[in-house]
Amino acid sequence: MRHPVSILVLTCVPLLASGACHRGAPLEHPPDGGGAGSGGATPAGAGGTGNEGNGGATGSGGDRGAGGATGFGGSSGTGGVAGGSGGSASGGVSGQSGATDAGTERTDGGSVSRVISLAAPMTFASPSPQVVTLADLDKDGKLDAATASFDGHVSVLLGNGNGTFQPQKSYACSGQTAGVGIVAADFDNDGNPDLAVSQSRFGFGALLGKGDGTFQNAGLGLSGTTEGGIAAADFNNDGKMDVMMAFQSAAGVYVTFGNGDGSFQQSPPVYSASPNISGGLVLIDFNSDGRLDIVTAGGGFVSVSLGKADGTFLDRANFPVGSGTIIRSVAVGDLDGDGVLDAVAPDSSGVTVNVFRGKGDGTLLPATQVPCGNDPADVKIVDLNLDGKADIIATNDSGPGNTGTVAVLPGKGDGTFEPFLTFMTGGQGPHSVAVGDLDADGLPDLVVANKDGANIGVVMNNSH
Repeated sequence: MRHPVSILVLTCVPLLASGACHRGAPLEHPPDGGGAGSGGATPAGAGGTGNEGNGGATGSGGDRGAGGATGFGGSSGTGGVAGGSGGSASGGVSGQSGATDAGTERTDGGSVSRVISLAAPMTFASPSPQVVTLADLDKDGKLDAATASFDGHVSVLLGNGNGTFQPQKSYACSGQTAGVGIVAADFDNDGNPDLAVSQSRFGFGALLGKGDGTFQNAGLGLSGTTEGGIAAADFNNDGKMDVMMAFQSAAGVYVTFGNGDGSFQQSPPVYSASPNISGGLVLIDFNSDGRLDIVTAGGGFVSVSLGKADGTFLDRANFPVGSGTIIRSVAVGDLDGDGVLDAVAPDSSGVTVNVFRGKGDGTLLPATQVPCGNDPADVKIVDLNLDGKADIIATNDSGPGNTGTVAVLPGKGDGTFEPFLTFMTGGQGPHSVAVGDLDADGLPDLVVANKDGANIGVVMNNSH
């Protein structure tokens, strides 16, 4: 069985109005092995180049752990896969004044659970960020943030190790429209983290890192129409990082092989994915056979394409959501502690998330709906309060003029959830979320791309 050198996953979260997909940043890893979310999915690591949790892949975005496969710092997220835009948030009802919000204590069999609480958000300027990922981009041991916007630019904010960030530096990405997805990986084998940015309707471009947190434009990696997510892994085991992208027009994913110098081959193989794919893209060993599988979302489905021994993939199996036809993200993780991966997809036109219990063979049971607030866009699975029970985070992207919030669904440990709690994000239009331990206290923190607020909101985890 093949084992990739490293894996980075980015999920994408499209804008509801335009149908364009924005990656939820690289996968981040959750404290308890969850799967990559839309955007990542993954808890306390940094987003981008981190590793996943239990049996997850690494990716940009939702990964867990600090560190990660490629060693760039690990991404945050909800579980196993590396995710694009991070994924966890700590629960608690948002206060009217924006001060620290305390969650409610939960009971399980008579014992009191650790309280989920999040601090009031801090904000840092970033022009119209659609997606965000976390990774150690300057190799100083502190998580940094990278965002992509629809104006064709990428913003890099270096972290100070305490939850604050330095002023952003902006980079043009191939002169095209960025914003769909972003993932961190070493594409030129120089030991420095690079960035690949999925560009709506223009394939993807690459920014090569210098190791000090600065980047240079490497040009267009692949042209073509894309409305889905982006992920990175060495698919053909040649020691060179490759890129997977979701293409809405083809209802499939492309694997673009890297040349090891920051450039990529054209005419990539195509594998089937969710119909009208416009949501998340997660790479993870979904059926525990030692091979990477693809989990995608789009239209009214979550789809799974199982990996074959030769590094290719079987045709997709589709699993309909119970509500909603605009599914903009997907997260993967073990929601009930049975060692089998489950999936979560939001109803972006409604007020619920669809929870799919996994069977362990790569298939899913029928979805159940759980309330989570208005217009959920990006989801992550992560154990926010380290009680051993997976929680769900969902951004509530209600657009301009609306207060930005994230919803937290505290897990009971059996695949069911307490009523959701809401927290402020510091800006309007929270589109994607990345999760990582920004201050090295062991708790996963949140970084939210507030696309209508021209900033990222940093929500520190005070759970106890």
